Amino acid sequence: MFTSGIVASTAFLQSVPHQHTIIGIRNSLYNSLHTSQYAYKHKNFSCKRQTKILYSISADKSSDTDIVTEEDDANNNNNNNNNNVVTGVTLKMAFDSSPVWGVADLSETKSERFTSPESLDMVHRLRRESDAVLVGRGTVERDDCSLTVRRVELKDGKSQPVRVVVDPSLRITNEKEKDYTLLKDELPTIVYHLQSENSKATPSEHVTLVGMKQSSYADGSRSSISPTQVIKDLKRRGLQHIMVEGGPATARSFLEARAVDRAILVRAPIVFEIPISAEMDENTLKRAGLQLIGTTTMGDDTAEYYTKDGEPWPSDDELSMWP
Repeated sequence: MFTSGIVASTAFLQSVPHQHTIIGIRNSLYNSLHTSQYAYKHKNFSCKRQTKILYSISADKSSDTDIVTEEDDANNNNNNNNNNVVTGVTLKMAFDSSPVWGVADLSETKSERFTSPESLDMVHRLRRESDAVLVGRGTVERDDCSLTVRRVELKDGKSQPVRVVVDPSLRITNEKEKDYTLLKDELPTIVYHLQSENSKATPSEHVTLVGMKQSSYADGSRSSISPTQVIKDLKRRGLQHIMVEGGPATARSFLEARAVDRAILVRAPIVFEIPISAEMDENTLKRAGLQLIGTTTMGDDTAEYYTKDGEPWPSDDELSMWP
């Protein structure tokens, strides 16, 4: 069972709504990709990068102010003209092309995105299609992310997605020296924490703190916060489609709980010099009940699409039509 904790604003609860470019790194292996083929065939591919690249798990940096052109956004809107109502959990992750599924490069010092602009546009379209965007505490600390829709226009009557942070120890709200964007920009944010943790002060009236009981698995091991209970609480608040955007530990917890209904995994055609592993692989996805149903290209990147038990993709025809 879950228990609602400190609620920062009753009004908020009533109103919660239901350039970068990595420089031209191409590989001939990608030229032969087809949307019906599994594309991960480049484990030995490597490259020397001339730009400093680490990563941005949330695909969200303060310098990201790019907006697609009206023509591009019209094309993107065509991708959203299906009438399917999407619910459940959609996971999005990005990796390099190394066998360890690298999400970061320890050899670099500056955190930047490493995927293509087309992949970044997809992320913002997915945010637009979501009622809530969820990340772990570490992603907020690394990226100071806003998790808002910026590169594409919001649909008529659609609000920005509610930001959700899983932060068991409430560190982001108790760090006096930090002033994170999503705690001060006056957009709705929910922070899930363990009941034993107390916040010294509610950051703003737009932030809701929710205390959760520590959960236990059948084998006796304990989980910090149950993804299943977080999902139940969000649905109780009218948030039916949840995008999980990172980081790796948060993604693994949702996969291990078999709480992911579909996933988009983006693979960039680079290999980090000293990769930090996501600590997941094909077996992780299989245990989560996810099956690969196809691939597409996004600029220089390859996107892999997974659904639970091979269920259909939200779009009625091509995978790239959603989001």
